[in-house]
Parts: sequence; structure tokens; C-alpha cells
Amino acid sequence: MPSSTRAVSAPTGSTLTAPRLLVARRTPDGLITPIGVLDQLTGGYSFAYLRQVLDVPAFRPLLGFEDLERRYVSTELFPLFSQRLMDPRRTDYQWYLTVLGLSEGASPMVVLGRSEGRRAGDAITLVAEPEVDASGRTSASFFVHGLRHRAGAEPRVATLRKGEQLALRDDLQNPVNPRALLVTRNAEELGWIPDLLLDYVHRVRETGEMTIRVAQVNGADTPPNLRLRVQLEGCTPEGYLPFHGEDWATTA
Repeated sequence: MPSSTRAVSAPTGSTLTAPRLLVARRTPDGLITPIGVLDQLTGGYSFAYLRQVLDVPAFRPLLGFEDLERRYVSTELFPLFSQRLMDPRRTDYQWYLTVLGLSEGASPMVVLGRSEGRRAGDAITLVAEPEVDASGRTSASFFVHGLRHRAGAEPRVATLRKGEQLALRDDLQNPVNPRALLVTRNAEELGWIPDLLLDYVHRVRETGEMTIRVAQVNGADTPPNLRLRVQLEGCTPEGYLPFHGEDWATTA
């Protein structure tokens, strides 16, 4: 299902192409806060901060992106993001792609979106914009978060099979995010929907046409955050696009 294409402020001749990545940062209290958008263009890449960062007291800009009101454009992927990619020359690169559920030749943006661009020592994370077609049908594939924080979750995940249908349950007592959604199998808790996808998943669930199934289960030799990948399919409410609207407007 192709992603829709949307224009951005960029040099003449540059056209926005999928995917589009939301850039976020984890705060000391555990909240994941969106701060910018990384786009792929036909001629390269662009990055711009979300307008909401201008209201954050003493906001710390990302390295190499000190001007909060500028749209940065480059023919090469910015170092802050390219450093989050595994070197394809490494002997374990093919294993890494297999863990992510990607084939050889996957683009850097696809790899960043699937892996969330995590890097030891910092709090940056990346989330791929879910796909929505012209009819409102939507799909998203992502790893379930927090397996190591649910007692018994990892052995439960090991028994899952590809294609198995899962369910969601509201986690209203969650101390970090009262909108949190638990992924479950027969009422057994497995982990959580990533925070930055919560609004999207809530909206799709409200239509009553959502399914969530096991897409991939990786072995115990992979980090917990890459253990269980799921595939969500459904329909969005009329006029809704994830990561768009006033809350997601950029400064440039």
C-alpha cells in the first residue's frame, strides 16, 4: 500500500518521497517527546523542528541543528542520523536486516524507521509514519516496546507464531502515559504500543476495523526491543493522517 506524497519547503525540483520519520527524544522522566521531522527528498534529505519546541524553556537543539527555525536540506543523510545505521560492510549486517524483517537493499530511511534509530548513550528515537492510502486503509509494522518490564513476557513471546492475532488493552493505570495500550495474547501481557504511535492506534481502533498480528518473533540473541514485531491493518477516520495537523507543524 503506497504512502501518500506531500510537498515540503525545499529547493525547486525536490519532491517528498516515502518514508517520513518523526524524530523524538526521551525526557528524564521517561516521556517520549516529538521534536522534529526527517524527510526524504528526490534530491536528498531535509530536517525541520516541530513548532512546539519553540515553547519549550531552554530547549536543547540536536547536534548540527542549532537553528530551531531553519529547514535543513542535504544531498546526504545528516551525520546525526547516518551514524545510527549499521555499516553494510559488517559481517553481521545481513543478520541485522533479518532481525528487522527487511531485505537486502532496504533504504537508510526504511532501516531507521524499522530500527527506531536507537543508539547507545543518547535519547533519540525515530518513528516511521504509518501508511495511509487514498481510501483511508492503513498499515504499520513496528516492534512492541517494554517486554523486559512485564514479568513473563519474553517466554510468552517465544511461543508466538507468525500471523497469530493479538489484542489490545487499555493500561489506564500506567504511571508514565494513561493512554498506554498493552499488546496481549489471551489476556497475557506482552508489551506496549510505542508511545508515538498511540494516537494513531487509538484512532484506528475507534473505527472498529483494526487487526494486529504477529509479523515476526526473533530469538533470545536479539535485544528485547527487537524481539516482537507486529503488523497493524485497519482504517483511519475520515480526514485523519498520522503525524499531520497543527500539533505536527514544523517551524520552516
